[in-house]
Amino acid sequence: MRPNPYEGRTILQSASATRTGGAIARYFLANGARVYLNYYTNDQGALALAKEFGTERAIPLQGDVTDPESVAQLFAQIKARKTGLDGLVNVVGDYHEQPILETSYEDYKKNLTNNLDSVFLMCKAAHPFLKGSASPRIVNFGYAMGDRVTSAKAWAYHVAKMGVISLTKSMAKQWGPDGISVNVISPGTLANSIVMESESPEDYIPQGRFGEYSDLWPVFDLIFRADSTYQTGNNFVISGGYAL
Repeated sequence: MRPNPYEGRTILQSASATRTGGAIARYFLANGARVYLNYYTNDQGALALAKEFGTERAIPLQGDVTDPESVAQLFAQIKARKTGLDGLVNVVGDYHEQPILETSYEDYKKNLTNNLDSVFLMCKAAHPFLKGSASPRIVNFGYAMGDRVTSAKAWAYHVAKMGVISLTKSMAKQWGPDGISVNVISPGTLANSIVMESESPEDYIPQGRFGEYSDLWPVFDLIFRADSTYQTGNNFVISGGYAL
């Protein structure tokens, strides 16, 4: 039996209050990790996890991951707790559908800020903390079709996710000498996705079903294993063949 890759590890996760982020945080906590549960305005999910797992391991941490000063304050709180940091998982994102000619500059910038700038800010701030870990990991969230612009409506979202993939590869190359593994997980259509192409997954997913959160766990396990240091700069597409 392989050792639990999360036991005793400390992970900071954005968007940890609800939906995908909440499910990921619960998985880490259920497997023995200490998790800093970052949220912006919705504290209910984070507080519920803190109540269930205890505030020594489930630590709510309010902050705006798109704001440099707020990000600095987040990491100042982690430093003050003297827990160290072994992992960063960037889940926060914003999905926007609108044709280019109908998209305002403000909406365009908001999409890039939420999906891409937040990743840059959080990863850069986490770097000195992760260097102190025996097996540091960063996981950024992409999208199964994020390596191509396939939607006439969600084009800004695709542009941002392509940026996340490129940024992740750049960090993997630059921070490899520091021992930091940096990867992307890119889900396809999860069962609770905001946008679905069809209510019938067999119409467009070769495996014939929507993805479940449990489909993400084997990839997280691989990345966070202590002996998985050679996995870096990868884009793990979890789509049931949707992206083929």
